[in-house]
Amino acid sequence: MTTTELQAKIEALQAALETKTQEQNAYRGQIDTLKKQLADLNKPKLTPLQFDELREAIEEGVGQFDFDDTDNYSYDFHIDYDNRIAIESFSFDNAYDLGQEIYNVIEELFAEAEAPEDDNQLNQD
Repeated sequence: MTTTELQAKIEALQAALETKTQEQNAYRGQIDTLKKQLADLNKPKLTPLQFDELREAIEEGVGQFDFDDTDNYSYDFHIDYDNRIAIESFSFDNAYDLGQEIYNVIEELFAEAEAPEDDNQLNQD
């Protein structure tokens, strides 16, 4: 084989590889879309208005939580090398209470449905 023939084969193989890579990426995109559709299949459906109401309820729940209450936080102090007091660590401790506040507001948006199949699943565990 000559140099020109080898160069032509290399270019042809690189073009084929490029095509296959594009096809793989397209297949990955399709697989991701199908996986999302599969995951969404059994989820309850909400209208855009219901999503808006849900967002507003979450905002209201967060807004009702008292972030100014110092008992919601834990912090440790230390003395810097220049004798200044500083906070060494700071953490929010009442994530559960915040979640409950949000849940309580969201709970008012929905009525609980009868679900005898859920009762059967609970009894089987």
